[in-house]
Amino acid sequence: MQRKLHLASGISGIARLVVTPGLPRQAWVLQAGVVLNFLGNGLVAPYLVIYLHFSRGIPLSLAALAVGSGGILATISGLVIGPLVDRFGPRICLAFAMSANAVAYAAYTQVHATWQAFAVGMAVGIGTGAYGPSVQTLLSGFVLPEQRAAALSQQRMSAIIGLSLGGLAGAALVLTGVPSVYTLLLLLDSGTFLAFATLVLFLPSPRIVRNVSSGGYRAALGDRRLRLLAMVSFAMVGAGIAPMLWILPAYARGVPGVAAGAIGLIYAVNAAVVLLAQLRITRAVAARSPTSMLAIGAGVWTLAWGMIGATGWLLRGWFAVAALAGAMTVYAIGECIYTAIVTPTAAAIAPPILRGRYLAVMGFAWQAGFMVGPPAAGALESFRPLAFPLVAAGTCAALAVTLVRVGRYLWSSARGAVAG
Repeated sequence: MQRKLHLASGISGIARLVVTPGLPRQAWVLQAGVVLNFLGNGLVAPYLVIYLHFSRGIPLSLAALAVGSGGILATISGLVIGPLVDRFGPRICLAFAMSANAVAYAAYTQVHATWQAFAVGMAVGIGTGAYGPSVQTLLSGFVLPEQRAAALSQQRMSAIIGLSLGGLAGAALVLTGVPSVYTLLLLLDSGTFLAFATLVLFLPSPRIVRNVSSGGYRAALGDRRLRLLAMVSFAMVGAGIAPMLWILPAYARGVPGVAAGAIGLIYAVNAAVVLLAQLRITRAVAARSPTSMLAIGAGVWTLAWGMIGATGWLLRGWFAVAALAGAMTVYAIGECIYTAIVTPTAAAIAPPILRGRYLAVMGFAWQAGFMVGPPAAGALESFRPLAFPLVAAGTCAALAVTLVRVGRYLWSSARGAVAG
């Protein structure tokens, strides 16, 4: 009996770390859909550049550029979807985004030439750009204002759960050595998009607030706080998140000689740290200056990229796997800070009638980071592999110093600033 009590207590303790209490049922259904969606992403993300380079014979720099080219249409589709979310509601827009991605990722299986990789990569951007503003606005409409930051952090954790499960499943499939394994991963990813789109259509639609005098993007971009958040997010995504997701696998395989199957394990470490730390960090930074917290996050990423550079210089094989897992642990702390600050703050400062547009601007910054980061990192990795993590570290360090010196002043002097 005592052992059962200890087990129940342990499970309860873990649940408190990874679950936000008090969310309504429809929010949890949406979170389940996010898990399913990102499970498919986790199957593919660590291997997409590898697939294009090693299976389709596309040069590494061009493969990375093709993947990053989706940011071109993603930035456009994100801005287009913002007003549509505000006018027609986020549910329909989210179902469209997932259906578009299902078609695009299935098309990757037909890629045999560089131009085709670019065409499909850009097509992926249509649904990818529309996803963020739609799903974030939909979740924000399901919860109370005081629940929003925790709910959006929980949404990120749902994505991490999906990515980790997908990463482990993808690694297991890759280890089988089946020649067509990458095609299978892409088709499974397409199926998860379709399943999520179907699930979304059964959710209720939050009440839409319509007002023809909302001011549109001109009013949104007139908010200095939004502009600052978008610029910082662009820099952090371009130098941190995008290359960590798309280019690190190729770097790990090519420089320290990490086996393809071990790459999923490295990303699983990141997922585990985020799951255990995200809600705790969200609560810790809730009342603090957004720019100060983002400066700390950029500083943490500076350390993580430095560790990745040192690993490529000094270690090989399983020693490199262990070191990269350590770097991922450090990176995950900065990722938690980024997640706790950027989107919740943008949603909090947005008037309800403009929330779709505010989040579309943040989505634009996110996609622009993915459009710039992977091609630049891929070119560096191809030209001089060790330069890739060092440049990323230097960029994050410069951003941290800039935010420490001027960020807090710019934020606190903005009209109607919140949280210092």
